[in-house]
Amino acid sequence: MMQKSLILSITTLLTILTAPFDNSQQNKDNKNILILFAYASDGPAYRRILKGIEEEIANQVGSNYTLQAEYLDIAHYPQWDYPKEVFDKYNEKYREINLDLLICVGVGIIDPVKKNADDYLLSLPTVVLDLDFSNFGYETDFHLNNKTAVLPLKFNIDKTFSTALSLFPEATSISFISGTSRLDKFLALVTKEAAGKILGNKKITFDTDLSMNETLQLVKKLPDSTIIFIPYYTTDSKLVPYHNTEAIRLIRIEANAPIFHLSDLGLGEGAVGGYIMNFAKAGSLTGKVAVKILDGTDPNSIKISESDYYDYAFDWRELKRWNLENSDLIPEESIILFKEFNFLYEYKWILGAIILFLVLQSMMIVNLIRLNRNQKLMTKKVIETENRYREFLHEDRSLRLGQLTASLSHELNQPLTAILSTAQAGINFIDSNEATPELLKQIFQKIVENDKRGASILSSIRGMMKLESREKEKVNLNSLIDEVTSVYRNEASLRNIKLIVNLTDEPVYIFADGIQIQQVLLNLIFNASQSMGKINASKKVITISDSINNTNVIVSVSDRGTGIDEAEKDKLFKPFITAKKEGTGIGLVICRSIIEDHEGKIWAENIPDGGAKFSFSLKIIKDE
Repeated sequence: MMQKSLILSITTLLTILTAPFDNSQQNKDNKNILILFAYASDGPAYRRILKGIEEEIANQVGSNYTLQAEYLDIAHYPQWDYPKEVFDKYNEKYREINLDLLICVGVGIIDPVKKNADDYLLSLPTVVLDLDFSNFGYETDFHLNNKTAVLPLKFNIDKTFSTALSLFPEATSISFISGTSRLDKFLALVTKEAAGKILGNKKITFDTDLSMNETLQLVKKLPDSTIIFIPYYTTDSKLVPYHNTEAIRLIRIEANAPIFHLSDLGLGEGAVGGYIMNFAKAGSLTGKVAVKILDGTDPNSIKISESDYYDYAFDWRELKRWNLENSDLIPEESIILFKEFNFLYEYKWILGAIILFLVLQSMMIVNLIRLNRNQKLMTKKVIETENRYREFLHEDRSLRLGQLTASLSHELNQPLTAILSTAQAGINFIDSNEATPELLKQIFQKIVENDKRGASILSSIRGMMKLESREKEKVNLNSLIDEVTSVYRNEASLRNIKLIVNLTDEPVYIFADGIQIQQVLLNLIFNASQSMGKINASKKVITISDSINNTNVIVSVSDRGTGIDEAEKDKLFKPFITAKKEGTGIGLVICRSIIEDHEGKIWAENIPDGGAKFSFSLKIIKDE
């Protein structure tokens, strides 16, 4: 019994393994799309539409689709009466193919499909892209079934004409040139109806029954004040076929007037452009709608607007031909195609500026040669002035150093006295045989600490008195202020000045040259102390504070002195302006130069209760 079960299991397994592989699951997501074009495959409009459809579907679906295109060429049959036996080849070809979507494109495509297609094709979800002339009174039912998304392209001929007339307001006549095919004549008729409504008193001529040679002879003789409109041109009176692009190109060669066309087919062939139907956009629009329907969107819910397939577009070469390449009449949102690079044109302003510069430079050289002697005298005076200014800078530094002499002596005396006392104590311990290694270590540590303190004081003073440029770095502003106030505190005591420091609790970091910022603070503090020279000692107070204002820190130095003379207030930060007998007039200039170099601002104001306040602001950087 077990042997029979084993044989049955092996047989079943072999059957499964040798069964043909079913790839239907693999291909179930592949979409099959059929496109039926009304006319022949060589039409430029169809090429643009097909390219737009393919690119849009490929972008959104990827490679999981199959696209078949068929061309009915209905122009070869009278009255667009398409023979059933011709259409049956499409019925037969696609009867066994599982199609997901049908796309019908072109003028007159609906009637032959409705009359001749099998029920299978007629039942498919459908997208119809066709010209809609309902705004001219020609109604068409574009629905193939109740699953049809209709994309009606309406010619806005009024706006096309208006754009042309705005570019050529002096035009007195309009010449309409068209071919002789059914579609050519129909579009010429529609254009004629629209023209009669908006062209007013312009002279209008329609030439639609000429051979191409006769047309070319005609356009040669048109006056310069003419605008040529070519609605559609696919066949001349001798039944010679032309594409719109080819016809426009031939007419442009002979014409002495600007040419306009209703669509983008004329761009690059000789048409100026304007407000035109864009077949490439129409193709892309069709592709987007196709993808939506394949994704399950109800075809009847899809609506489009004119902006989906219309553009303001111009051929730059034609605009240049009629001196309109820089015209303000061209709408700002326009697409400008075929713009040529012209070095002289693109850089004319720069070249003009260079030429002007060379001319001016030559004039300056001649003038300098003529005035050489005077220039030498002026240079000598400038050098003397600069040297004098450097002397003032040196005097300002020397003055500050002299004013700090007493403070320096007192400040340095403390660590020096401590070193002397500690060393003497060590000697006494050694003489009394009480010096232990541990005690001597403590004595030497105190000597080292006091030595470092003295060195630090000298380093701070020496650094603050330097004004040369240093590299900026991230520094703690509060620490800079503390160093300055610690140095000045003894000086304040000697002058009977109460020094108040109100700083933020948290560190404030700035990107700065710390020594230069300390130079500013020192200058402002000295100015504040000098302004209180004649007031009662009990009222002598200098307050140094900082505060945060958004992304800036504001540092203020205020006093209770005589305040600022309003007449001199606007001149405070100008060179050699001072109200003090011993002043040089460059201290505040130095302050302003330093703060502005740090992208900050400095200002002064009077305090209502008496005294003055000098403030400067700097940008804060975050502590990381």
